[in-house]
Amino acid sequence: MKFYIHGGVFIMYNFKITDEPFARGYLGCDSESKFIRTGYGYIEACKSLRVNADENTGLPWCAMGDMAVATTSYGGQSPNIGWLEAKIRENPDNAEDYQYIIDNMRDLDVGAHIWGSFTERESNTINTSTGWGGTWGGHSVPDLIDFARYGTDGLREKLNYYKSINIDIPDFYDGMLLMLDGVDILGKRIYDMACEKIKTAENDDQRRRLQRQIDTFSHCPKEPAKTFAEACCVYVMIFTLDGIDSPGHFDWYMGDFWDKSDYAESRAALEDIWEFFHNTRTWNLCISGSDENWNDKTNALSYEILDVCAKYKYQTPNLTMRCHRNTPEKLLRAAAKAMAAGTGMPTLYNDEAMCPALERMGICPADSHLYVMNGCNQVDIQGKSHMGLEDGEVNLGMAVEFAFFNGVGQKSGKKIGCDTGDVSDFDTFEKFYAAVKAQVAYITDTACSMSNKSQRQYAKYTANPIRTLTTEGCLIKGKDYKDGGPLYGHGQILAEGVPDSIDSIANVKKFVYDEKKYTITEVRDALAADFEGYEEMYETFKNSGLNFGNDIDYVDEIAGDFIDYYNSYLMTKPTVRGGFFSGGCSPFVRAAQNGRAPGALPNGKKRDEYLYGDSIGATPGRDVNGPTALLSSCLAFDHTLPTSGFILNIRFDHNLFNTEKGIDGFLALYHAYFDNKGQQLSVTVLNREDLLDAMENPDAHRNLIVRVGGYSDYFVNLGRDLQENIVARTDYDI
Repeated sequence: MKFYIHGGVFIMYNFKITDEPFARGYLGCDSESKFIRTGYGYIEACKSLRVNADENTGLPWCAMGDMAVATTSYGGQSPNIGWLEAKIRENPDNAEDYQYIIDNMRDLDVGAHIWGSFTERESNTINTSTGWGGTWGGHSVPDLIDFARYGTDGLREKLNYYKSINIDIPDFYDGMLLMLDGVDILGKRIYDMACEKIKTAENDDQRRRLQRQIDTFSHCPKEPAKTFAEACCVYVMIFTLDGIDSPGHFDWYMGDFWDKSDYAESRAALEDIWEFFHNTRTWNLCISGSDENWNDKTNALSYEILDVCAKYKYQTPNLTMRCHRNTPEKLLRAAAKAMAAGTGMPTLYNDEAMCPALERMGICPADSHLYVMNGCNQVDIQGKSHMGLEDGEVNLGMAVEFAFFNGVGQKSGKKIGCDTGDVSDFDTFEKFYAAVKAQVAYITDTACSMSNKSQRQYAKYTANPIRTLTTEGCLIKGKDYKDGGPLYGHGQILAEGVPDSIDSIANVKKFVYDEKKYTITEVRDALAADFEGYEEMYETFKNSGLNFGNDIDYVDEIAGDFIDYYNSYLMTKPTVRGGFFSGGCSPFVRAAQNGRAPGALPNGKKRDEYLYGDSIGATPGRDVNGPTALLSSCLAFDHTLPTSGFILNIRFDHNLFNTEKGIDGFLALYHAYFDNKGQQLSVTVLNREDLLDAMENPDAHRNLIVRVGGYSDYFVNLGRDLQENIVARTDYDI
């Protein structure tokens, strides 16, 4: 095993195993610096990890997935202790080596540190789906394209420049220089692999793709990429080495490469990388948008990406499109036609809401207009931030429940919320509403606390050389990507159960305090009994018609005040990354899970029912007054408060949408919503009948795609409870 010399490095342990190269590099030197150790880990990993040309695209696959100890995009170094223990059982002759790794790297098991830091009440908050915070590293969108733009030699110059400024922390920069040595080794291995494979290529497509690797890695990654195809190859190498996250603003940073390259070659490369992104479950890719002067930044590649999306009809990557006052109508129609293909993509984001929201957080206009979506639909500033993505969730339905039961969960019987007193003493709506808000604040405080505890552990134990190198702020500060290095370090805690909590509060206000049909004590007792013996009250609540999403002023006034309170309160809570938290709504696949958490609620939900809001829109099926009414209700919220995807799911009948008249109707709705600063639209275009048939005959509908809680997925791959949640959504005519 070869070790590089850095400040007198010596072999500390003579490994016999060859299958844990990152661990061998990390532990094989006498440096105590996590940065240096991580750099050596990269070198040994890049020398040994499995290098493949992807079977369908020819692009280089360079992930560390075969290693029990590796570095990941979401959380730095990650030793899988269970996997190492299994290796001891399976390979007793090498038990000493694996045990040495466990003994010396157990401290890098950040997950164990995180869970060990939580109080019993914090753990119960997670286990009851009341809320959560931290527990994982979070998405991010660093400028990985810098490896193709500047080459590793250009990046070395940058590192050495900052090293000459911050002379007291050489290890910080030397660790990244070592990582670049590893990347160069990896590039040479890809070149050698392609040269060998092309000898036995079975067809012209294989030869073409392998020749692309040979042409690229004959000079990359040390030197910059010359063409779009070469930039794709280098990008994929680093993207997979980093752990596969979100490409971000692909059309912007690849646009120059596209413009100077041969169209046919570039189009083939684009289709290959799209296939690769799909096969690797890549998260989120963004197109279009505006600059700080509202100039449109759409380019030729933006249209090509929309075309590829419609052509292949994949559920991943999650394609999002930024819109604004100067978005070309041609682009909007192209986007609508892509939606009509049945992918639920692109989702649409409104710069007119997002940029002011980000500027509220102290992000300058030039940078706010660089925002991209990440993960499902959380928001980052590409190459300049680490904003959690996401840091946690708060189940607002549980806050309503806690107000009735003084912080005790009906299902768990545990005190998870705060003391707000006996609900029988709430003789005015204001007192009841204040109790609900107090419970929201308490759960929010808990989620923020857990998030900050988690981030402290990541900052303490891990080093992230790729993301640190490609995120602005880290090099000048001399701080890791996880340790306050990025220019922006805000956080995002998502609200779930938005319409369910609103409907519950509206029913209580009307029938307890306005009409005095029931007492608040009677409502509490009915909820505790799951409405058994209170059937008349159940029918009143269930069929009150006071449902958010129907343009009812009485309900919408409550909605605006309640959700704006949540989003505003978050902005008073600091993150350990040097920013503040803000809100959003993106349930992912957790809508049904969140719906199971509360017992009975005053909106007519019974204890074991799980139909629950899957966006900021109505509880599925409760919006009955048409799409314009739904959009009008959603505009009751201040969309310039949340900075993490404030998603609105809406479904249209395929037969109506997939016509020029249907697209005209949709674009009229789009303008009505976005012109009034609605933040986001997620559109599903299909028929309820197809969904019902897919539940009974899944093999006949394997390619049926739906929007879930901020992303697209194959309907038949979802759990039955989530399928039912989606089927219940209202189908809209246009």
